[in-house]
Amino acid sequence: MTPKYRGGAGPVIEKQHGVFSRDQVLGFGFASSTIDDRLTSGAWVKVFPRVYRLAGAPTTWKQSLVAASLAWGGGVISHTAAAALHELIGFNPGRIELTVPRKRERALPHRVHRPRYLDKIDVMTVDAIPVTRPARTLIDLATCLDRDRLEEVLDDALRRRLVSLPKLRWRMGELGARKVLKQLVEERAHGVTESNLEIRVLRALRAAGLPKPVVQHPIGRYRVDLAYPDARIAIECDGYQFHSGRQRFDADRSRRNVLTAMKWTVLHATWTDVEQLVATVAALIS
Repeated sequence: MTPKYRGGAGPVIEKQHGVFSRDQVLGFGFASSTIDDRLTSGAWVKVFPRVYRLAGAPTTWKQSLVAASLAWGGGVISHTAAAALHELIGFNPGRIELTVPRKRERALPHRVHRPRYLDKIDVMTVDAIPVTRPARTLIDLATCLDRDRLEEVLDDALRRRLVSLPKLRWRMGELGARKVLKQLVEERAHGVTESNLEIRVLRALRAAGLPKPVVQHPIGRYRVDLAYPDARIAIECDGYQFHSGRQRFDADRSRRNVLTAMKWTVLHATWTDVEQLVATVAALIS
């Protein structure tokens, strides 16, 4: 438990995962001599110049992010670290990456970026950590990811409603963005993949040199995950969590019967047979 400190320092330190800056505690009324005494006694541990940690606070990745932000005088977590903090698909805690003012030079072991400016509207706080909002994070990631990975992350963010297409278009218009991100955004004007399995199938189809299917294609009163309308091929991506239970089983079979009667070939993709699905699609199209 965080000790009680004067002026409300305790809640701030606890919120910041046990790390804080010298300027912060001076603002809470600590004398410089008191700060030095606590460092000497081992109650506080120096992390970076003018950034300290409570000796008993467990070391975590989020704590490291706060410490890095404080060490850079208010740096904002961005790029791959922001993606991990937003829990975007394929990104895990570990790396520390942040955006800092262009003229700020410090000898610290972090990957930093110095854009011309970072608007306040592109910054939010997650668990007491300043981080770029999802829209800005995607714009930043477009500078360092290949098309497949960027597409996967974009669909994940859209599907989870971390960002909307209008918001992303607006920020791209204001900030500029790589051509590949603009293309991917426009391709999603008529539909967004709804599962990670759909993303995997799309990538496998592209890798095989096959045309890109239509995403979330309506057929009569139904909507299929992926489709080749000219070839009348419908692909359903059956992640177990979305297709389990007797009621859903019966509904899926009824749906398949209706689509088959409408002269559509219905294929089912699961996590274990994506390669076989791609081969089947290739044979049907050819």
